[in-house]
Amino acid sequence: MLWWRKKERAPLLVGGFTDIGLTRTENQDAFGIFPPTQGTENPVHLFIVADGMGGHQDGREASQLAVSGISTAFFEASGPIGTRLQAGYAYANERIQAYAQQHHSVSKMGTTCTTLALAQGQLYLAHVGDSRAYRFRNGSLQQLSRDHTLVAQLQEEGVITEEEAASHPRRNVLVRALGTMPEVEVDVVELGPVQSGETYLLCSDGLSRIQPAELKQIVQTLAPEEASKRLTERANEYGGHDNSTAVIVRFP
Repeated sequence: MLWWRKKERAPLLVGGFTDIGLTRTENQDAFGIFPPTQGTENPVHLFIVADGMGGHQDGREASQLAVSGISTAFFEASGPIGTRLQAGYAYANERIQAYAQQHHSVSKMGTTCTTLALAQGQLYLAHVGDSRAYRFRNGSLQQLSRDHTLVAQLQEEGVITEEEAASHPRRNVLVRALGTMPEVEVDVVELGPVQSGETYLLCSDGLSRIQPAELKQIVQTLAPEEASKRLTERANEYGGHDNSTAVIVRFP
């Protein structure tokens, strides 16, 4: 997928793919790629990955509501990008809670959600849960998001080591998610200006078995659309124990 940024006329390359995996009965991941509206004076791009909580009912609906709710509220809002992202997450959280209340068979719904916004050459990240955002710049890989999991919290507090965290039996337990509480705390970070040659990856935790070196090799050597599909294929080759989703944004 190829878009054009208004001022520089430089191509913005984007790709996204999701796969059910080899053991799940449905895909509870969702993603969204939203190009700016034609004729917009200050165009804004939005990229979203959400992963419905597999232990809860209607995880698929939760992730889809996250993508649609965030994008709707974000593009309808005005003001600073960070404020618009907060508004999008708050609206999506309300929609998921309302859906759970309307469907009496659903006691609790939740989803992770990671969002990248591009406006006037500046990038912004919003994040809840354990889906991740990575930046590939000058040959190095950096995780931009912070995992909102019990194990990550224990590691930050010095209770367990990084090695213990990797194999901890409760490593997938979330301490923060979209839709599980009346209000949600969202990490919103201004990442700064786009740099030529850098690439961003948003992904669900279905890709967690792929090591950083392999992530770099796939993302940096393949076009975004091909790379996003190849990452989900590799997740399946590692067992496909979960749904997997990747959205890749590359700046030439």
